[in-house]
Amino acid sequence: MNDILFRKFAPVLTDPVAPKLRDERLLIDQDGTLKVYYAPFEYVNPKARIVLVGITPGPTQMVNANKEARSALQRGLSNEEAMERAKLTASFSGEPMRGNLIKQLDHWGVPQWLGIDSAASLFGDQAHLLQSTSLLRYPTFVADKDYAGSPDMIRNPFLRRVLYDHFVEEVRQLPDALFFSLGPKVQPVLQRLVSDGAIKPDQAAFGLLHPSGNNTYRIAYLTGDRSEPVPHATNPAPYDAGREAFRTRMLKDVST
Repeated sequence: MNDILFRKFAPVLTDPVAPKLRDERLLIDQDGTLKVYYAPFEYVNPKARIVLVGITPGPTQMVNANKEARSALQRGLSNEEAMERAKLTASFSGEPMRGNLIKQLDHWGVPQWLGIDSAASLFGDQAHLLQSTSLLRYPTFVADKDYAGSPDMIRNPFLRRVLYDHFVEEVRQLPDALFFSLGPKVQPVLQRLVSDGAIKPDQAAFGLLHPSGNNTYRIAYLTGDRSEPVPHATNPAPYDAGREAFRTRMLKDVST
């Protein structure tokens, strides 16, 4: 595992003055108003069968990862152990984000495919099956606001380099895993990587909503009995098509 950046920033993580959000001591690189900060998200789980792909770690994930790595190092754990614990603890952490993610994965039948009881265990005793990641591995901000897809990371040379240097390299380490796109901002980038040959077509699954709190009511509707009217600005078609494609492909030989 490449821990060059971890070793570089470990002294900041363990400094008596704990790092704060968008701490300039953790700045990796910038291009104009685009800034990329360090948080320990390098760990790649070689046994993963499912990969959840977001845009970039948000503030909550950044803070949680740094806190966990700081605690691990202060307790004398190795760099690799600290990175693994930080990744598992912080990835899609916080509520309702993690709960929204679990609801969708359960509704799609991911537990049946993996042979587990619930997607919740992917963040617990079945974590060996999961890799959580982002197109932009390290927390990225635009004018100190969360990066949400603009500027386009394929067209912007700075972001494209970040994408290929980290995410595409991670894909190569997981040749047999299934990559789940989370939200409409991730899907076109994954589709572009498929068309470029960086990801095999049968490695990508599309249709899941991003699990942010803004989508809680949509996810509750899509995973529920749908007896109520369709919520405002909600299009069930991509979600339903993705779910059907996944179930047809992955559950055809699984007893449910």
